[in-house]
Amino acid sequence: MPLLGHIIGGATFGLAARFWQLGILKRPMMDNPSGHVACMAFFGGAGYYWWQATVYMNGVLVEKEAELRVRRQLRQAASEKLLEQELNQAS
Repeated sequence: MPLLGHIIGGATFGLAARFWQLGILKRPMMDNPSGHVACMAFFGGAGYYWWQATVYMNGVLVEKEAELRVRRQLRQAASEKLLEQELNQAS
């Protein structure tokens, strides 16, 4: 469902951008409807690629978080082992 939202949002933005462009040029809003379709398709495609990038980055963040958790556990185990060795030497 988020994919569809990104695509529809991008297409809606593209249509709004097209209407804004025609408004600035003071041309009729329904002038050259193929331009509307082209803008909606382009920005809908941009929304799709934005969604793909979001999914990819979330995956990278999850992997990085897992890697950092493992490093933290190894570092904590090493420091506990070192502390235990120092306590044994002091006794």
